[in-house]
Amino acid sequence: MTPEIFIKRALNASLVTRTETIQGLWSGYGEIIRFSVEGSDIAKSVVLKSIKFGQIQNHPRGWKSSFAHDRKVKSYKVEANWYQEWSAACTEHERLPNLLASFYQEGETFLLLEDLDVAGFGRRCDFLSVEESTIVINWLASFHARFLQTEVREDWPEGLWPRGTYWHLATRPDEWKSMSEGELKEKAKSIDHAIDRACYQTLVHGDAKLANFCFSDDLTSTAAVDFQYIGRGIGVQDLAYFLGSCFSESELNEHLDYLLELYFSELSRCILATGESPDTAEAVAAEWHGLFSIAWADFHRFILGWSPTHKKNTLFSRKMTEQALSQLRGA
Repeated sequence: MTPEIFIKRALNASLVTRTETIQGLWSGYGEIIRFSVEGSDIAKSVVLKSIKFGQIQNHPRGWKSSFAHDRKVKSYKVEANWYQEWSAACTEHERLPNLLASFYQEGETFLLLEDLDVAGFGRRCDFLSVEESTIVINWLASFHARFLQTEVREDWPEGLWPRGTYWHLATRPDEWKSMSEGELKEKAKSIDHAIDRACYQTLVHGDAKLANFCFSDDLTSTAAVDFQYIGRGIGVQDLAYFLGSCFSESELNEHLDYLLELYFSELSRCILATGESPDTAEAVAAEWHGLFSIAWADFHRFILGWSPTHKKNTLFSRKMTEQALSQLRGA
């Protein structure tokens, strides 16, 4: 089925026209396309995520294997499950595009999504000031509070990644093997276990970089996209990754304590708003704050195996990783 026919049927439209290729998907697995729609009461403009995963695709950094291909295929199935089975629990405080329809055929998936540009989130940002970043930090805090688990069932979260983030150790064995020998490589499993054993778990977005947030023109509200790696984790995994994507080393050195205070203050407020007790809110904040450097080191482990010359291999990241390793030595 062509995208145009799928959209016409899904929206009961008279005319569907491809207007823009927004971007290609990583490693050539498809594309994200905007379509204009006529004759439908549902939408005038939509975004289609067209995914093709019939064969192993090329990776821009050379990471090409059946294992990596299977991980990528699963990530798109997880994203579809998220939109179909989980996303309705989100509120305006955890804004994301609404799923309008989906279609599956062998080797291909269509996800038809609300056009966030039309919904008032047409601005994209390459950087934010510390104060402007508050809207994303608040989004993350609200999201993590929304899905907080004080007692985690073994089968939770059904249909999503049992461990979220695209750099999760168990899904990146080749990158781990490529790391230079050293303490971080030796302690990779200990870092992973510290995150996994945390008493308080939630859903993490799993790829919460600045580029995956869309903003209102006045930067007072935001919506998130790209939920391929959503799964169980701790909130500071998303927070650490977002901060690293948004701020320079000098900004992080100067403002990290303030940014953490912003997140944990909002997290506590949001946890209380869900009906949990002040004791629970305090316990979650204390546990996750103590795991922030661990979460940072977990991503740094991935970078050192995946692309050690990457710009994210910074002095600040190495400092945070040393804090995490020191924490493990004292455990």
